[in-house]
Amino acid sequence: MAESGQTNPGRKWRIAFLRRRFSPTGGAERYLLRLASGLAAEGHQITLYCEDWSPRENPFQAVRKIDSDDPVSYAKKVMEQPLRDRHDIVFSLERVPGCDLYRAGDGVHADWLAYRKAFSPRLGGLRTVLRPKNREICSLEAEVFGPSGVRRVICNSRFVADQIINRFNFAPSRIDVIYNGVPYLQFSSGDRHLGRQALKLHADDYVILLVGAGAERKGHTIARDAVRRIKDPRAKLLIVDSPPPIAMPHVYAAADVFLLPTLYDPFANVTLEALAAGLPVITSAQNGASEIIANETNGFVLPRADDTNLIVFLLEYLADPARRALFREPAQTLAQQYDLSRNVAATLGVFEKLAGAGV
Repeated sequence: MAESGQTNPGRKWRIAFLRRRFSPTGGAERYLLRLASGLAAEGHQITLYCEDWSPRENPFQAVRKIDSDDPVSYAKKVMEQPLRDRHDIVFSLERVPGCDLYRAGDGVHADWLAYRKAFSPRLGGLRTVLRPKNREICSLEAEVFGPSGVRRVICNSRFVADQIINRFNFAPSRIDVIYNGVPYLQFSSGDRHLGRQALKLHADDYVILLVGAGAERKGHTIARDAVRRIKDPRAKLLIVDSPPPIAMPHVYAAADVFLLPTLYDPFANVTLEALAAGLPVITSAQNGASEIIANETNGFVLPRADDTNLIVFLLEYLADPARRALFREPAQTLAQQYDLSRNVAATLGVFEKLAGAGV
């Protein structure tokens, strides 16, 4: 597994991105928008194949609509398009067998189901069984990682890369680990006063921020239970799971601590955003982004997402502003190492591998 490759700065690629739908709170969508914007700025030709997309957030030169309504029909219909005639690279962010490059940003669905059952044996198992969509996604996933499913895979953490290797016996030599990138300057320049005013927070509130849609997977209940047990009456949990009334950099600036006790996350983009804002991060080992966190330096990694006692202890420890201040510079220094430009360059390196090695 590699994290980057050599790039040819003179080559301009014609790239087809595959993503079914736009979600304003989706991490994969935010990643795609950032990557596509970075590639377009360098002169590459970007086309998106989707069921639906937001016209307000569109860095693509062309958007081609696919008439489908579920992952299986999307995968079938998108590959019926003349993609090879139009594009140099078919880059999928969906489970689509037959593409050149698949970014496993949604992780391994079979492993998410296993984690869900481990954290909630009765309810988690029942939810999995009651949704036929889970079986369909797992079947598509097996095709993608099968012998002729995809030429190369990008993983945004070694956490997910290991799952793919172990579950599907996929060759490590065909996997590139490229951590997510963040526009550092944007997320490090939020206005605390504006953020608190827009979110109706008091100046002396101790604000614990959780950003992430999908209450079960992102650990909303775990966070609520922990914050209820904090003795400090100023403690307030702010969960952002839909577009807020002010830009996200100001939301992060309004917070004091970032908490994400996720049950399963390949690499939560919001982790880097919070670090760029200088927040101490508390997240679980089930978040691939935990791989870059240095315990007690820029944040804390929970061995289990549902260790409420440890979460309460850490949040009470960080209630002291002087202690939080010690995390600010290390957090921002770490985020700067994962600026968006690094991600774009590493991705272009994978394109060169596809063109040069033929695998």
